[in-house]
Amino acid sequence: MNLYIINEILVDYTSGMVVIAAESKEQCRELFIEKFPGEYFAKDYDSEHTKFTVIEGVNHPAGVVSYVYGGG
Repeated sequence: MNLYIINEILVDYTSGMVVIAAESKEQCRELFIEKFPGEYFAKDYDSEHTKFTVIEGVNHPAGVVSYVYGGG
């Protein structure tokens, strides 16, 4: 299992952050869209400005671990 730390996401004036445990970046995207449905969030995830940090080999079940929305 990998831990994906995603920055420059959930933007509302400033950027937010999401931490997701997943087997792959594809599964990470699926879990993100499941938690944050809607075209706006899908575009946010797929944006060229979104930054991913990956920590491999974590012992955590798949799913959204934590998140914070950006705010003004």
